[in-house]
Amino acid sequence: MKRQIKGNISKTVLLLLAAVAMVFGLTFYKYTTQPSLSLDDLQKMGTIVFEQPRSFLMADLTDHNGKVYNNSTQKNQWTLMYFGYTFCPDICPITLSQLNGMDKQLKQDNAKLAQQMRYVLVSVDPRRDSVEKLKGYVPYFNKDFIGVTGDVKNIHDLTVQLNVPYTPVIDPEDEYYLVDHGANLAIINPDGQYHGFIRPPLEPARLTRIMTAVDENYRH
Repeated sequence: MKRQIKGNISKTVLLLLAAVAMVFGLTFYKYTTQPSLSLDDLQKMGTIVFEQPRSFLMADLTDHNGKVYNNSTQKNQWTLMYFGYTFCPDICPITLSQLNGMDKQLKQDNAKLAQQMRYVLVSVDPRRDSVEKLKGYVPYFNKDFIGVTGDVKNIHDLTVQLNVPYTPVIDPEDEYYLVDHGANLAIINPDGQYHGFIRPPLEPARLTRIMTAVDENYRH
């Protein structure tokens, strides 16, 4: 009888220790897997992540390789989408260079996330930015970057849905016209939804830190 009581006590103690260990383990896991930046932290850094990602409709556009680019192209990856144009004198090439810098740094710091990233330039000047023009421009910054063009109405509809200021140029007075457009990066999540946006400045180290945290919060 005494042996049986001792045995029962031993089992009870072991069960209690196992329960304590499990609680400790779960608590440790919870705190060690917290995103590196909270949504409030990201907002302070100029990045807005929507509480509920938004669906949007992208009419068929064309990438710089002549392939159809639409909503289905966005899925199963993160996309940073920038609206610019090849004749842009400064901001657009600077932004593409910064995105290239981010790509390089992300490959060093977070190779897994780097493989899931796509960088897309959507032309706000489709009148001049043909498929051939984009093909000679976008890969110059990074061979994996994607340039997209298409009907001016479809592009304008997309900018409205992604909150990007844009004034289409319909009848330019001369061939050297400029196009007014916003400089934010639209974030498209792996479900193909509009996830939020990043405001300038767009330094590579800052972008790397931001997208790492955005991905962590998404999967947390």
